[in-house]
This record gives sequence, structure tokens and C-alpha cells, in this order.
Amino acid sequence: MLKFWYKEFSQYPPDHPDYWRIRFIGHSLLITTIYFAILTVINLVYFSGSMYALLDAFGLVLSLGIYYRFCQTGHVKITAWATTLMLTSLIMLFVISTKGYVHSLLWATLIPPFCFFLIGRTWGTYISSLCFSICVFMVYLQTKDPQQVTFGIGALLNVIEVCIAQILLFRFYEKTRFSAYQKLAIRNLEIQKMAEIDKLTGLYNREKLDEVLNTLLTTSAANTDTINPLIDTEDASSSMAIGQLFNGNIIDKKISTKPDLSSPSLHPISIVIIDIDHFKRINDNHGHLVGDKVLCELAQLLQSKMRNDDLLTRWGGEEFVIILPNTSLADATELTERLRFYIAKQNIQNMALTISLGVTQYYPEDNAHSLLERADKALYQAKSQGRNCVAVA
Repeated sequence: MLKFWYKEFSQYPPDHPDYWRIRFIGHSLLITTIYFAILTVINLVYFSGSMYALLDAFGLVLSLGIYYRFCQTGHVKITAWATTLMLTSLIMLFVISTKGYVHSLLWATLIPPFCFFLIGRTWGTYISSLCFSICVFMVYLQTKDPQQVTFGIGALLNVIEVCIAQILLFRFYEKTRFSAYQKLAIRNLEIQKMAEIDKLTGLYNREKLDEVLNTLLTTSAANTDTINPLIDTEDASSSMAIGQLFNGNIIDKKISTKPDLSSPSLHPISIVIIDIDHFKRINDNHGHLVGDKVLCELAQLLQSKMRNDDLLTRWGGEEFVIILPNTSLADATELTERLRFYIAKQNIQNMALTISLGVTQYYPEDNAHSLLERADKALYQAKSQGRNCVAVA
């Protein structure tokens, strides 16, 4: 609505610090132009007040002149000051000319919203304080020479006009506040993703692995299974893809009897550590860029074989870790053996590639460190047995 009025400047995109100040300048000048046009007609026709009509007509011409100049130059700071001084001066001239009667003092309440948004907190405070001091002084003069006051149409119109202006101003303020919070929330999510995701492969990184594993083990130890801790509710409906590590199928299994925590099979959690066999040769023979491509392609292949609740992460270098919730050691061994066989059949970057895998299962006395350490020992055993195999610890 009224998009023709709001000038778009290519040098001030929506993420620019002055974007909303520019929008507010256009918003303010649109309001003042309409107000001054209406007030000019009312004062000239209804009240026959030529002085006030002339003041409003001057404000109308000045508002249009400032807006035209702003559209031509795009000078935000100069226009902000010009708009502020124009509005403040005209409002205070009107208040002083009426000696603060007929509710004209209400117009002064419009000064702080304009000043603070357009020229900042410091100068907004100075100008608003000065204007309010003048208003206080005028009320003080009224107490020195009290008069009987009758309220007419002029007072009613002042109240109505100021109320409408306040609503329009604060509606704009709310829009900017909502937009700012929305952008901040999006930015925070982006920062969180950047902190959690491995830039090369798009998988979760070591930090996220530690966080999820600690949460999962703590939850399992506390015997609370209403929600799988691996599930990110934000990604619950997203498709499986590299950079999106799992689909959001929530496990909702209710247990009617109190379980025995000593049983490792009650809430089985298995861990797999994967290492690319002879990866150093790839870097030495083909270069690190090819090695990076191998890691990315392998990550995609591994991800394609993950179940809904499995979590694949890059542990570092050429090593990956898979968290298998609700998976016993026997099932995990079978799954990893199929995974090893699948990778061995693939042609990755025009070369044959094999992986070694170490598998272990969580026990109640485990923590994240001991669990990963045991899986790492199993991986070392697989490599010592000739690689391209699965070892269990």
C-alpha cells in the first residue's frame, strides 16, 4: 500500500543499519503531508483561521520539499535532522500560539517518537527535554493567570488528530521491532548452525556430537524416553539431506513398569567410529582438494544409509562417528557390516575406497568419553586386523 511514496535506495538494503530510519522518514513525511493538507483546509474553511492555515500550508510545502530533496540525494542524516527540526518547530509554534490551551499541548507528545528514531537517543533527549520544558513553563503561566476554559471543536480535533498520529507512529515502531527480532532470531539460528556443522561435509561437528551424546546418555541414565534427544524439533519435518542429519520421527514409547537400569539392553545405544583406509595416500597422490571431495562424497553416501534416528557426525580428519539409538550391539554390528560392504562397492572420485569401523554399546557406568574411547579402541583393532573390517569392543 502506497509503495509509490516509499523511496527504495539500492545503497540501503534491508539489512543496512539505516534501512528503517529511511522508512521512518518516508512514513513521517507522508503523515505530516496528509495532516498539513487536512489542517490547512480545516483552519481555512471551518475555523477561518488564516494564521493557522498559513502555518499548516507552510508545513505542507516544507514536508514535500524535504521529501523531494531526500528522493534526489538519499542523504539520510541531513533529511532526518531536517524532518525533526521542521516537525518540532511547527508543533512548538502551534503550542505557543495557542498558549497551551485547547489541548494543544498534546501535540508535544509526538516530538519524542520522531526525535529518538530519526536523530538518535542523545539529541532526541535534548530536543524532547527542551520542548517539554517549554510546555511545563506554559502550564506554569496558566497557573499564574487562571482562566475559565471551554472546550470546543478545536480541542476535540486536537485530541483526535494526536491520537491517530500516535497510533500510526507506534504501529510503525511495532513493525520495526518485530522485523528486528525476526532477523535476530534467524541470525542466531544461522550462527548456531555454523557452530554445530562441519563446513566441509555439512555434517554435525565434534562439538555437536559431544553435546548430543551427553544429552542422550544423561537421558538414558535417568530413564526418560518420551522424546529422542537426537531429534531437533526445528528440523522435524525436513527432508533427509547432507547438512540435515536426521528426519524428525519422534519416539513415543511408554513403559508402564519401572525399568532395571542395570540392563544395557533396555535402552540400547551403540556407537560407531569410521575411518577411511589409507586416506593419507589419497592426499599425497591426488592432493588435498581431491581428498576434500572424497570426504564430502563419502559423507553423502554414509548419510544416505542412515535410519531416521541415527546421527552421523564428522569427528575430525577422515573419521566419522555414528550414534545409533535404540540399537543393540548385535544389530549395530550387522548394520555397520552392511555399511562397510556398501562403501567398498562404490566408486568415489574414480577410486576404490574402503573403511574400517569400530563398534561398541553403551553401559550404565559409561560416560561420553569412555564410550568413545572404547569405540576408538575397537577401530584401532579393526585397522590392526588389516582394515576394511568391523571390530567390536
